[in-house]
Amino acid sequence: MKPIGNPQLAPATALVQLIQENPELPTATWTIDTELGSLHGHLHTGGMEALSAYAAVVGGSVTPGRGWQLNGVVVRTHTLCAVWRDVSVRVAVVLPVSAAAGSAVAA
Repeated sequence: MKPIGNPQLAPATALVQLIQENPELPTATWTIDTELGSLHGHLHTGGMEALSAYAAVVGGSVTPGRGWQLNGVVVRTHTLCAVWRDVSVRVAVVLPVSAAAGSAVAA
């Protein structure tokens, strides 16, 4: 999908298509980066299984971030990066390091 005028149009359209075509995907909070014309999702529940569901649909790869402390627990953001329908898509989930240690996401 090529950007047409407004940089929000392509990512907004891709999001609508993603949700309409894959209603079983876990619920995420979404934002659109108007500078880059990209789509960013954040998963609040479901952990690596939820991230895997998105990877199965949009492809891409998952990269773990650095660990950091949240309320005394070491956590890490895992980010799925893909291009879907010509739109850059990033979906992230924050997990305790211990919960993500044995998990893997296949794209």
